[in-house]
Amino acid sequence: MRISQVQQNYYNHYNYNNAIRGMGNSEAAAVSVAAPQMRKYSPVSFTSLQTTALELAKKIPIEDRLASLIEVTKPDDIIVVDKSLKSAQKALKGCADYINDVIKRFFYLEEDNMPGALVFVKSKNDELEVLNPNKFDIFLMSDTSQEPIKFGESFYVLPGDKISADGTEFLIKDKSKVNLSMQRHIFSKVFDMTKDVKPAIKKQNISSILSLVKTDGLKGKELSFADVGGQDKVITDLKKGILYPIKYPEAYENTILNHGFIMYGPPGTGKTLIAQALANETNANFVKLNGLEMESKWVGVSEENWRKLFEAARENQPSIIFIDEFDAVAKKRDGGDVYGDKVVNQLLTLMSDVEKNGDDIFVIAATNKLNMLDSAITRSGRFGQHIEVKAPDSVEGILKIFDIHTRNKSLASDLDKIKIAKELLSLKTTGADISHIVNGANENAFERAGIYKKMEDGTFTKDDINDLRLTYDDFKKSIDDFAHKNNKTNRNPIGFINKK
Repeated sequence: MRISQVQQNYYNHYNYNNAIRGMGNSEAAAVSVAAPQMRKYSPVSFTSLQTTALELAKKIPIEDRLASLIEVTKPDDIIVVDKSLKSAQKALKGCADYINDVIKRFFYLEEDNMPGALVFVKSKNDELEVLNPNKFDIFLMSDTSQEPIKFGESFYVLPGDKISADGTEFLIKDKSKVNLSMQRHIFSKVFDMTKDVKPAIKKQNISSILSLVKTDGLKGKELSFADVGGQDKVITDLKKGILYPIKYPEAYENTILNHGFIMYGPPGTGKTLIAQALANETNANFVKLNGLEMESKWVGVSEENWRKLFEAARENQPSIIFIDEFDAVAKKRDGGDVYGDKVVNQLLTLMSDVEKNGDDIFVIAATNKLNMLDSAITRSGRFGQHIEVKAPDSVEGILKIFDIHTRNKSLASDLDKIKIAKELLSLKTTGADISHIVNGANENAFERAGIYKKMEDGTFTKDDINDLRLTYDDFKKSIDDFAHKNNKTNRNPIGFINKK
């Protein structure tokens, strides 16, 4: 039965008792507590007797609801007050750089009249701080002063202080006016991350402890884009598609990002190297795997492996997943390979979930056979951006790679690098080829200087290589050996089709 709207300035005993009888236990409890608060603070408007417990609980002043949460918070807990959970999440993400402790529990308090968000943090000393996650100033007011709190700033607050956010004020209390312990679950939500956080803390602590005994000289060099030569366009595309969105998320709030990328091109052009450098540049969690590593002969296990991979990436955002030999798992579906088709379907679902949830997960797939991939995989929204990684096609590109691989080598002062680069270009060498040739030249220099003979005789000392320089002849011999072994002298250009 539909009931007409009734305006009252007090609680009518008859309507109150009938409302209680029509509700469940938790809703009735909320009404019982909210009723005296509503009698004192505001008139009540009923559109029907189906008013929810949350709507009734919201009649309790925000300062009392907040005080009830403050009573139960512990160090490493956070309370966020906002209009919706989605905007609260966005506010917390925007000020994450200013939260210096690991968060174990989140309390969310919904308040319709909030112009922005407010974040309250319990410190290690059990003191309460208010943090401003808004782009506008909020104000902390006491009996004697008024302090502006700018974005990212926090201040300790005491009972009796007032918070003013864009004209909305409320009092900080250490205790609510009535006991709201039975109603907290109605007007607030709690997200307990303690079980998830503790293993991460332990893992980080163990890593820190182990690092105490590391020797600086044994630590490997971290790859960066400076270690990648001849692929400037590829790097630019990845910066725009992945690096900048991870580093500057505020610039992409209203942008639908592409989360799937395919790097395609011949072997040895540096696809894996580029992906590793990108992960280091973004400081992102990096997972590198070969597509076949996820396959299993057992039905359903392959799909479960992919789900676990994406779950781990989601827990460690931002994440970059690099999948080599992608054509082995994302090949065209034809109905002949039922299990393979299921894996493709699982990948499609996982990528759709990443896009839908807006996760900071970016998947880079590498293949030498782009035309073998399923069309649903390569479309926009899944792996929609395709980046060609070619062998260097200019002397300048060859020189960049050559300089990277020889920067820790001692070269002869009269070495003609241009001449070497032209020879390498004529052989259509890739980055991996150039690295191999440089190492071969180094071995030739050792042979020429008798270093191996001294090592064999046990007479070698560090002084034997102090003045050793790689010459053109060392490189020429390495290039000739490489061309002979790989039949490079007659290799056709990339994309050439021999019609016979």
